Amino acid sequence: MNRAPLTNWIPFNNILYIGDEAKACINIIEKFNGKLLEIERMYSSWFDSRTAKNKPATHDKLQYHIQYHFEGGIAVFKFKGEDDLPAVIRKECFSACKNLAAEQLYAVC
Repeated sequence: MNRAPLTNWIPFNNILYIGDEAKACINIIEKFNGKLLEIERMYSSWFDSRTAKNKPATHDKLQYHIQYHFEGGIAVFKFKGEDDLPAVIRKECFSACKNLAAEQLYAVC
């Protein structure tokens, strides 16, 4: 099985990849990480004003709030439990994910 086309029936905002091609999945994760970096830059004042607990960076990073889950050919991102990201930043993350999903849909059509 190759990549399955993403369709409108997927009711989730956090699905990054559906399929069984490891290289394609890694490529999508890397693209999403790039989008996260862009979001972090847009909201740099929020991240820069916070210290990163138990992390090597001196300030908070968006990546510290995200975790990935892989199961049965599906890769999703989740926010870590009891996370305090503002709703606007969460919305940006979901939007970035949807845009990547749309790119995959049009790439396989």
